[in-house]
Amino acid sequence: MGLLDFLSLNKNAPDLTPAYTAIMAQARKPNHYGVGGVPDSFDGRFDMLAAHVHLVLRRLRSEGVARDDIGQALFDMFFRDMDQAMREAGVGDLGVGKKIRKMAQAFYGRAAAYDEAMGKAAPVKTDGEVVNRLSAVLQRNLYPEASEKADMKKLTALAEELCRLEQQLADTALEDILAGHVFKAAS
Repeated sequence: MGLLDFLSLNKNAPDLTPAYTAIMAQARKPNHYGVGGVPDSFDGRFDMLAAHVHLVLRRLRSEGVARDDIGQALFDMFFRDMDQAMREAGVGDLGVGKKIRKMAQAFYGRAAAYDEAMGKAAPVKTDGEVVNRLSAVLQRNLYPEASEKADMKKLTALAEELCRLEQQLADTALEDILAGHVFKAAS
């Protein structure tokens, strides 16, 4: 029994490779990092990917499929990717399992914080208060050390972008999302 056997391939779920590839491409856009306000680090990239995966899971939840085969398959694919990234970074086999568990806890914590900031129902009804709450969550996640300085103007722009992306997802058919047309010409 392998370390990630709990993330077994679900034969009932569609192939989400195109959707996950599109989510990764959006989360890894260079304009997010460094000058974009997100630290260009493993943790910063995890946070961006987690935020974008969560947006898609919120969209699936609005269809009533977040906890079924599709939502679980997306979650599993995300953590298989994290497992592979850690191994490629040189984390030993014994350390990967502990780190994956911590990352899963971090993901659930972030998801709860995003839902609290944005509201449970997707798509979010964007207003200044939602953007401010989401910016505060991004600041806590991206800059956990009190000594780290966050550029709130950049984090506000990122929060606005995440809200726009969620609206875009709401206007995208589920079949299109699964086919990899997740973020259409997003910034």
